Amino acid sequence: MRAQFFDGFNFSTFKYSIVAIENPDSFFHIQDFSLHPAMHTEACIRGYTCIFGINEEKKLTLQTLFTNNSGMTPPCIDEISPQSFHSPAGDLRYDLRHVLPYTGSLLIANHFLHAYFMPFGFQLPHAFEKVFELTFSRGLFVQVRDRSRDAKRLRLEYAEPLSAGKKLRIRLGGIIGQSEEYGFDEELIAQYMDLSYDTKYLF
Repeated sequence: MRAQFFDGFNFSTFKYSIVAIENPDSFFHIQDFSLHPAMHTEACIRGYTCIFGINEEKKLTLQTLFTNNSGMTPPCIDEISPQSFHSPAGDLRYDLRHVLPYTGSLLIANHFLHAYFMPFGFQLPHAFEKVFELTFSRGLFVQVRDRSRDAKRLRLEYAEPLSAGKKLRIRLGGIIGQSEEYGFDEELIAQYMDLSYDTKYLF
């Protein structure tokens, strides 16, 4: 396993990553589109990655979907056929305007601070300089809150995730052919793979 590609979010002319989801079970399901992706690279073990945004009606929208269909003929989505496109998620790209009826919040972020890099899973929200919390009600965008100061406070309160000893273990693991998560316990790895507020929301 490697550090995972985040889903993207286009907001106010800037590009962000989705770093935490309040209600992931009701946010997005690839199976709803009759797709059956397989892991294409270790950097995208889900087999898909998305770019979301807000449309002219202030609705949460799936704009781009990168994926694969395990070698099977891919379906159309909203009567739109995929394009052939190489990405870490696979060989398909859908350009869409698919509205999602999500209720809940998301954390989006950019300007990653490399001192907080973890070699596996999804990076921590406070590892980014700019963090915003977007709230939706049945897909309608209703609120944005700037969480950047909260992220800075957390960086002061919490140590960087990789101590000198852990960095040494990672280097040794690479020398002997071990994976990026070598030397880390399964619970910690599971936390970094989880995008829910249960594990990622510290504000």
